[in-house]
Amino acid sequence: MTVSTDERPARKRRNAKETLNEPVRRDLRAQGQRTRNGIIEAARKLLLEGGSLEFTLREVALRAGISISNLQYYFPTRLSVLRAVVEPVVEAYMADLSRAMAADTPPSETLSVLVARVLLDVKNVEGSSLWCHFASLAAVDPECSRLLDEWYETLTHEIGSLINRINPSLGLKECLQKATLLIAMADGIAFQVGGGRGRRSYLRELDEQMHTLVRALLA
Repeated sequence: MTVSTDERPARKRRNAKETLNEPVRRDLRAQGQRTRNGIIEAARKLLLEGGSLEFTLREVALRAGISISNLQYYFPTRLSVLRAVVEPVVEAYMADLSRAMAADTPPSETLSVLVARVLLDVKNVEGSSLWCHFASLAAVDPECSRLLDEWYETLTHEIGSLINRINPSLGLKECLQKATLLIAMADGIAFQVGGGRGRRSYLRELDEQMHTLVRALLA
């Protein structure tokens, strides 16, 4: 069956000006993404080199080679810049946690894998430093504090759920408390090893000791 020309729906014709402007729009979007990435990289270097005290919008803009107003077009507040720097580190760990939780393995084995991941991560000096700087900002900045609490709350409940699967006799409160202690141990190791004390010989072989402590905590 054929459709007459009169019955066919009319297509909106694009004029030459619209067609010519498309590459310009794509280029502007690409330029905007490059600017955004440049800001994040400048902010990351600033945080690593100058710490939380020098982490201001003015200094980030200066490092990125743009005006503050241009910076605030992409990141209105210091927290939004900081989140863009730190969030990929957190999201990578959360993604690994989700994959480990979803894997068809015994829960005790899953926890061992996560502990091994923590012990590997603390040797990444840059990642550990970024996290320490963010935590120091959270101690004095209410917005950073709320964001940090949000991340920890998610992590605590995920680990607590895993602990409950390992030991179903534990109540919810006790599982969350044990999860908090595990996270605190991981943070402490990151500070000790990733914070520069890893040069001490007695800190270089903590893996087995950490696994032993985890097993004892869950017994």
